[in-house]
Amino acid sequence: MFDDRLVIHFQSGKTLACWGDNFMPLEEEIMVKDQDDRIQRVVLKEVKVVCFVKAFATDSRTTHKPPVQLLFQAVPGRKVKLLFKDGEKMEGVSSLNERPVRGFFVTPLNPNSNNIHIFVNPSFLKSVEFTS
Repeated sequence: MFDDRLVIHFQSGKTLACWGDNFMPLEEEIMVKDQDDRIQRVVLKEVKVVCFVKAFATDSRTTHKPPVQLLFQAVPGRKVKLLFKDGEKMEGVSSLNERPVRGFFVTPLNPNSNNIHIFVNPSFLKSVEFTS
């Protein structure tokens, strides 16, 4: 339990770096262990995104470096562009076919990204655009 590194971004702007496990989008809350070894409940409807990350501390010059042009998409799913209500933009691949009522997962297209995959709460999205 608590095998995955998570960085949780809340609607309030608060961020929590912690340990957790994979979960299903239909869950109401998840249990995490913060870096002081305290167990906490996180209510998913209060969360903007949950990022499953490779490392807690990163060098943005490396992780935000644009990837070289890929000849194929290694991750199955549809490309999606997300615009959050706070103006943040995100691109990735998801198995979505339409805008979900509950949360969903996105995998970054950039292999340099520190994010492995990201749980998105659709309540905080302004728009979802499927691209080819």
